[in-house]
Amino acid sequence: MFIFALSFQKNMNDSFQLLVDYVISKVNERLQPVSEQNTQLRKALPPKELRSKLDLQIEQKAISPDQLLAIVQEVVAYSVNTNHPYFMNQMFGKMQPIAFLADVLISVLNTSMYTFEVAPALTLIEKETIGFLASKIWGEGIGDGVFTSGGSMSNMKALFLARQSKFPHIKNKGFFGEKPIAIFISEQAHYSFNKGVNFMGFGTEALVKVKSKSDARIDLNDLNEKIEKSIADGKIPLMLVAIAGTTISATYDPIDEMASIAKKHNMWFHVDAAFGGALLFSDAEKHKLKGIEHADSVGWNFHKAMGMPLTTSSFLTKEKGELNEAFHVSADYLFHNDDDDYDQGQKSLQGGRRPDVLKLWMSLKYQGESGFKQRIEALRNRAVTFAAMIENTPHLELFQKPDSLIVCFRYHPQNVSIEEANQINIKIRESIFNEGNIIFNYAPLHDKIYLRCVILDPDYTDKLLKGILTTVIEKAQKINLKLESKI
Repeated sequence: MFIFALSFQKNMNDSFQLLVDYVISKVNERLQPVSEQNTQLRKALPPKELRSKLDLQIEQKAISPDQLLAIVQEVVAYSVNTNHPYFMNQMFGKMQPIAFLADVLISVLNTSMYTFEVAPALTLIEKETIGFLASKIWGEGIGDGVFTSGGSMSNMKALFLARQSKFPHIKNKGFFGEKPIAIFISEQAHYSFNKGVNFMGFGTEALVKVKSKSDARIDLNDLNEKIEKSIADGKIPLMLVAIAGTTISATYDPIDEMASIAKKHNMWFHVDAAFGGALLFSDAEKHKLKGIEHADSVGWNFHKAMGMPLTTSSFLTKEKGELNEAFHVSADYLFHNDDDDYDQGQKSLQGGRRPDVLKLWMSLKYQGESGFKQRIEALRNRAVTFAAMIENTPHLELFQKPDSLIVCFRYHPQNVSIEEANQINIKIRESIFNEGNIIFNYAPLHDKIYLRCVILDPDYTDKLLKGILTTVIEKAQKINLKLESKI
């Protein structure tokens, strides 16, 4: 059990110490295990109403610590408790306490990761950790990488390196007079690729979206057809993306087969393993990433399934030197030795960059790789158990046995059309979300709306999981009664 404490100098204003004490009390609350009692995770207020309750205006004159304390208390009260087991809305949630302490230490150190000069120990930690992660994919001594601001940035870096590999001259001459390119992704791919092709100047028409099958995996027949059509249309096949854990259902594309297709057409092969890379820690589960060793680059986040504080993300490449080749610049005031591989800023699109690696490194040191294995396998057990509960609950329809840690299901009573069931499921989620005791999302998979729960707390009990389904059924029955009364 962690207990966090902090006190300032004795001559510091007493009311300021009260502010410090309050913040630390909130820290300690988040570090303690959460009971199975219902706890409101959010207050359902629309933006205008919330704005009226918060003192948002920035005044010219300073306010007192007491006044600031009151405002901070309101900010906390109207924020979402993302550390609770019932926060299942996004692909991040329950934090590891050791990683939280590392995040505090990062703020204490207050340095940036562009040069060895200002981050000597942290640079070595990042290089060692990147080497460890790369070895999980390509083996000992292979690979390179850098930590990024998130999965979106990692995907943009992959686009950057794909361009660099095929058109190295563009770095100096620009993308003028070149043939149009084609980048192939599943329709289930993360939205960051849409932003990335815009950011890179490729244009959204360069993005070729491939159909997904009923199980949310990419349709390889459609992929091959679209590659051939793009070539026939005079486009250069630049990049193929496999998803190791889709955003909606955490489904894994057939990475091995896609690697062969990428090789056949001489395309950069990127694996977006932002969420699903966590299964590499499990001997029992890592087969789902078979073929990832053929990737040219991999994005892998740790603020998702592994419980690091936001953000803790890595971008990894198979070949050393590719990052430096793509991002190296001359900045004599900062980088004094072009041959120095220890200046991590020469591998990054970012300039100022927090040493987020410290969160992951400290957690691995504290728990060992075996601790990470136990965590991911416990999460998988909870996801599979939850899926089984859904299958045994009348009127609930499971999308499929989960590949990873996201469980998608829907309420579907008899004699109701798909469209009507979709509206009922949206209403179920809205009702539960507005109460604020359980937070999950919904999403479309093909023509159906599914409720989507991200399982991120390895300490879930059967009681907590059953509580979710009980609440869903209760809300569904009330909604059904209202609908029937209108008929």
